[in-house]
Amino acid sequence: MNKKIIFPILGVALLSGSLLGYQSLVQADAPNNVNINVSQDIKLDQKLMQTAQDKLKELTGNTYTLIQGTATKDSIHLKRENFKDDIIAYKADGKLETISIKINYEDLNGGKYQTKLKETWAALFPEEEPKYVNISESIYSVGTISSNAKQNKQIYMQENGGAYGVNYAPDDAPASVQKKAAQALSKLTDGKVKQGAKLDRMFVRDGKPNVYRYKYKSEAIEVSFAIEEQTLELLQADVYRTAGKGVDSYEEFQKQEKEKSAKMKKLTLDTLMENAVKDAKAMLDLDLKGYKGARGTNAWDEDYMTFTKEGAPSVTARFDKDGSFSSFTIDKYNQTIDFYGMTIAGPPNEELKLLID
Repeated sequence: MNKKIIFPILGVALLSGSLLGYQSLVQADAPNNVNINVSQDIKLDQKLMQTAQDKLKELTGNTYTLIQGTATKDSIHLKRENFKDDIIAYKADGKLETISIKINYEDLNGGKYQTKLKETWAALFPEEEPKYVNISESIYSVGTISSNAKQNKQIYMQENGGAYGVNYAPDDAPASVQKKAAQALSKLTDGKVKQGAKLDRMFVRDGKPNVYRYKYKSEAIEVSFAIEEQTLELLQADVYRTAGKGVDSYEEFQKQEKEKSAKMKKLTLDTLMENAVKDAKAMLDLDLKGYKGARGTNAWDEDYMTFTKEGAPSVTARFDKDGSFSSFTIDKYNQTIDFYGMTIAGPPNEELKLLID
């Protein structure tokens, strides 16, 4: 692929539906089941309305008629007239909380991202342009994602770094990658499965080798892995084995999770490090000797570890309650790729689609 140098890109890549859509906010057209104890002054604040219009002008080059959405105790929500899925939220003091809007690429009229989008698509996907764009800015992050639904391609723009694109379900991978994929599937399934992994998507990064992601699924096991084209290195591997039957109630699920958490807390760092070295070698042929390991400290990442070593990319891994590891991801080039699911921007009045399977 003929690749060009990309100018510095504004924005943080928003790699998940929770970040891109910021679902914890009350959407403008959500049911009125929230506290709407907002002063009349805030509701009728034309200065705030003008601030929001100026921000949209900065982002898109367009001036929109804004209407008020559902208000909360601490913020007021607006939306563009005739756009149902906008999130435009400001604090009561007039400071921006979150903007997340979708727009057709052809409807951009200058604005903050149009030039960068054009340059980036020309670099990563020559002779193609995006069709839809999602732009998000908030007190937490800044970024944009664009997609061409017909070609199933999208580009994520990152702050202080390069952009990268994703091509879902490409026609095929090079023969060397296909051969490596067959070897990886056999290895990750202990030789029980030698074929059947499907090419799921290709990651394209400016000036870096392409990465191909494969998936295999059966009633007994689910496997995913990602292969870098140039080195044929496995950058990610994940194995999930179906064990036992599901639970019948949320209470039973909570009970199992508490038991699992209790067992994980008893695992020592030395035990986890020993198992990680062994399992990383078996799964990815990755040597973790010399790496320092750190456990997740929160309830949502207590089954994860991060491994770091000076001069080497960091590694993220997931372990089970018995201390064995079932997933490793190498964060090469200081550019984390989400191998588990991504959000693709669609038409402005359609909901974002999270692509997982």
